[in-house]
Amino acid sequence: MTTIRRARLDESSVIGAAQARAFNDDPLQSWAIPNADHRLALLTAMFELITAVISIPLGESYVDDDLASAAFWVPPGRWGEAPTLEARAALRSLEGQLDSDITRRFAVANEVMHAAHPSESHWYLQGLGTDPSRQRTGLGSAVMQPVLQRADATSTPCYLESTKADNVAFYERHGFRVTATLDIAESGPTLVAMWREPTTQP
Repeated sequence: MTTIRRARLDESSVIGAAQARAFNDDPLQSWAIPNADHRLALLTAMFELITAVISIPLGESYVDDDLASAAFWVPPGRWGEAPTLEARAALRSLEGQLDSDITRRFAVANEVMHAAHPSESHWYLQGLGTDPSRQRTGLGSAVMQPVLQRADATSTPCYLESTKADNVAFYERHGFRVTATLDIAESGPTLVAMWREPTTQP
C-alpha cells in the first residue's frame, strides 16, 4: 500500500525531476519552451528550484513513497504572498538559463492566471504531476486526498487551473467543476479554471 505524506526539503531534486518529466509534454510548458531539445533540462532546473524554495516551504506538498507523484497546495490565505528574500535570490539563479522569450511567455501566462484567480478563501492546487512511468496508477488521486479531506472537514473550497484538456475529467471525478476558460495571448494554450465546493460531511 502506498503511503502519502508531506514532502521534505531534502527530496526537492528528486521530486522536481519527476515533475519535469510529468510536464514535459504539457501544453503550457511546450508553448513557453518550444525547443523540445532543451525543454526537459530547463523544466528540471525550474521544478527543482521552485519545489525547494516555494512549494515545500508552504508545508502542504504531498508525495508518495517513491516520489513519483506530488501535489503542491497553497493554503487558504497564502496565495499571492511575495516570495521571501531568500527565495527571490534563489529564483534569480534561473535568469541565466531562461531566455527573454521564455521569461515573457511565462509572465504572460501568469498574468492571465492571476487576473482570474478567485478572491474567496480556498485551497489552491498549484501543481499536480506524476512521472509518466507511473501515470494511470492512482497516484495522482492519492496525493490530492490529504488536502481534499481537510477541505471537506473545514468546508473550504479548492481551486486549480488545468493546463491539459485531457485532465479536466480527472479533476471532475474529484468534485471540481469548470468555471472559466483562460486564453493565453501570443497563441498560447487555453487553460481551464476549476472550482471545488466542499463535500458535505455525513
